[in-house]
Amino acid sequence: MQQSATQRLADRAVFPLLVAAITGVALFGPEIDLAGRLAIEARVAQGLLLFATVVFFYSLVATLEWLHPYRREWRLPAGDVRTDVLHLLLSGPGSSAFFDATLRGVATAAADWCASRWGGSLWPTQWPAVLQLFLAILIAELGHYAFHRLSHENPWVWRLHATHHSPSRLYWLNATRFHPLDLLALITCQSVPLILLGITPEAYFRYALFTVAYGQVQHGNIAVDTRWFDWLFSTPTLHRWHHSDNPREGNTNYGAILITWDLLFGSFFRPRREFHGHVGIGRMPEFPTSYLGQLASPFRWKRWLQR
Repeated sequence: MQQSATQRLADRAVFPLLVAAITGVALFGPEIDLAGRLAIEARVAQGLLLFATVVFFYSLVATLEWLHPYRREWRLPAGDVRTDVLHLLLSGPGSSAFFDATLRGVATAAADWCASRWGGSLWPTQWPAVLQLFLAILIAELGHYAFHRLSHENPWVWRLHATHHSPSRLYWLNATRFHPLDLLALITCQSVPLILLGITPEAYFRYALFTVAYGQVQHGNIAVDTRWFDWLFSTPTLHRWHHSDNPREGNTNYGAILITWDLLFGSFFRPRREFHGHVGIGRMPEFPTSYLGQLASPFRWKRWLQR
């Protein structure tokens, strides 16, 4: 069925408008003096802004999925909503809190030692905020790429990452479906290089705002025509191939935000046709669907493999 001119325009406009909105929130959101206006601590104000960003973009992507879906059947629950909600409420915050309470302090101490040896921080604090944001994403994406690719190519690490590939559909909420240990490793690989380079708290917070919103866009069940954006961003178009149950298609496009490192290291995959296949773990159809079952899955791997 041929699309109308309005539909084609909508398909092409949705993705860049979403990226522009996320960039605007990341750049200008921290400029709002919530701490002063609400008479609260700066850390609490940052938490409120992060929460508001999550609520806004999650709701926006969910609405766009309903109005302009890529696959209509992916709008229907598949017994996965409860599990995905628990991952959103428990796995993500839990992994982040553990990193902040433990590894962040170690990385910060190492950064201070490095700064004393190097004669100062290496982070370009004089750059405009937008360039610092892009640099933070580029550097963090390299750490993400390295561990993400390892998790697909190493069977022991795959035990942790399989949880993220277990859904039978892609939609806004399962972007946060990660085993806590897998997510902790990803956060570490993304954040530690930035901390060692001496990234400022402001620049790091902008990066965090961009990251929490973009994941929902990447997994969104939204009809988009991303075209040349596929050569810069890890778009929904590219990421659907990454979730294919065919390993030759799924072991590609590892970027979380950018596709830069996939292009450089040969894992970029962009066929001319659209993705119409199945997502999930094709060889493990009885992989646990419950939250507790997925938490236990890396430690009961032989049981699921035998099934």
